[in-house]
Amino acid sequence: MTLRLPAAGRRVAVLLVGSALVAGVVLAGCSGTDGQAAMLEVPCSTFIDAVDDIGPSYTAHGSGGGFVALPSGQIQLGRSGSMGSEFKGFRFSKFGLLVRRDRVVSLEVVEAPGEAVLDYVHPDVGARAVRVGPCRSGDEEWVVFAGGVWLSEPGCVELLAASGDEVIPVRLPVGAPCDGGP
Repeated sequence: MTLRLPAAGRRVAVLLVGSALVAGVVLAGCSGTDGQAAMLEVPCSTFIDAVDDIGPSYTAHGSGGGFVALPSGQIQLGRSGSMGSEFKGFRFSKFGLLVRRDRVVSLEVVEAPGEAVLDYVHPDVGARAVRVGPCRSGDEEWVVFAGGVWLSEPGCVELLAASGDEVIPVRLPVGAPCDGGP
């Protein structure tokens, strides 16, 4: 038996099914796995600097001069996670997160060679995604946050940077180059 709906009914059915799918994705992302939070808010009060120019070692991502700036080249791996911490067996790559003032920005790890966890607020648990803003800091265009990413193995970390209705894929070569990149 085939159910026939008028055009308006079909649109409503499509909206209901689409809403249910989106809700399922959102709810699935609300809880982290393996001790990781799904999304952590980075408080504006934790910024370490504010600048007008991102400098030559960073690239702005997004339209209109960008809404987030991240390192341009390969990033070095630093210290190892300490014994007894959730980051035992991981290496930390430190780099600043620059966010355009007055913008809400989220950054999410979507793919990495092993496990990857963002750390911009020194949480008790790691996060696959962080959100910051909108922040004000005088007249400077960019607000700077200290932090980076914990990795279980070096390689290309693929992120999604989002602000408003704009979503930009960003590839960060951490301890090893990305294919076809630095």
